[in-house]
Amino acid sequence: MSDEGKVISFINMKGGVGKTTLTKEIGYHLATVKNLKVLLVDVDPQINLTQSIFRKFGFAPSESIAHSMEKSEEIDSYRNIKVTKASIQNILNGNISNQNPTSDYTKAIVDIPNTNLSIIPGEFGLDFTNRNLNGGQLENGLYNFIYKNNLKNKFDYILIDCPPTYSSYTISALKPSDYYIIPVRPEAYSILGVNMLEEVIKQIKNENEVYFRDRSLRNLGIILSGVKENDRKGIENLIEDIASSSVLKDNNIEVFKNRFLYNSSLQNNMAYFITDGRAEKISKPNLNDLTNELLSRIQHMEDEKNE
Repeated sequence: MSDEGKVISFINMKGGVGKTTLTKEIGYHLATVKNLKVLLVDVDPQINLTQSIFRKFGFAPSESIAHSMEKSEEIDSYRNIKVTKASIQNILNGNISNQNPTSDYTKAIVDIPNTNLSIIPGEFGLDFTNRNLNGGQLENGLYNFIYKNNLKNKFDYILIDCPPTYSSYTISALKPSDYYIIPVRPEAYSILGVNMLEEVIKQIKNENEVYFRDRSLRNLGIILSGVKENDRKGIENLIEDIASSSVLKDNNIEVFKNRFLYNSSLQNNMAYFITDGRAEKISKPNLNDLTNELLSRIQHMEDEKNE
C-alpha cells in the first residue's frame, strides 16, 4: 500500500444510519489500538462527531459553552475546558489563506493531547441544504486545505463524516476522498437510497474529472449498522436481500462481512467510546473485526490499483 494517507468519507443520503458513530468509533480505534495517525473531519450540520470528541476530551467552541460544561454534573471530571476556534467553516468560507501553515493549522485542526487523534470540528447552524452562491470556495476548500498542508503525509487516515444531503458540503467532502463507505440500517427499503447516492457520486465525479484524474473515488462497501445481537438470526433474510439486491449488483457494491453491532451506551452517553469501554465480550471484538476488514479491503483495492 502507498505510504500516503487515505481519505475516507462515510456517507448516506439518509440520516440516522450510524454514519457519525462509525466514523468516530473506527477513527478512535485506528488511533488507539492500531497506533495510527487519524484526522476526523466533521462536515455534518448536526456536529455530533465534534460534540462527542469535545465532550470526551474536554474541548469547547466558546467560553460560555466551556463554562456550562464545567458546571454540568456530567462533566464534573473536567476542570479546565479548552476553548478552540478551530472549525471546518474557517476552511470552507475562505478564512484560511493557505499561506501560513502554522496559523492555518490551528484555525482548522484540534490535536487531542496524548493521542494520535485530531479533528477538524464542525460548526452548528450552517445551511447545508443548498448549493451555496459561493459554491466554488465551499466545494474546493477542504481539498485545497488537505493538499496544500500535506495532510495525507501527516495522517495515516482522514475520515470524513458527511452531511445526509446533496450540497456543496457533500462535494467538498468527496473531492479529496480516495474511498467512501455507506452505512445502512438493516431495514426494509433501506437500500433504495443507495442507488440515488451512487448517481450523485457519479455526477460529482463527472463534473469534477480533474480532481479524480490521478486517483479513483472507490466504494469500499456497505456497513450494516445498529444490528442487535439477539436479532441477528431473525434479520438474516433481510440482510441477504440487501446483499443480493440488484442495486448493489448494478453498482458493484459489496456488503461488509462484519456488521456493526448495537451498543446502547453509544446512544446514552455522547462521550462513550467502545475502545475505552468495558464491552469486552461483544462490542470490542466486533469493532476490531470490522476495522480489520476495512483495512483489508483498502489493502486489496490498493493492490489491484498497482497491478
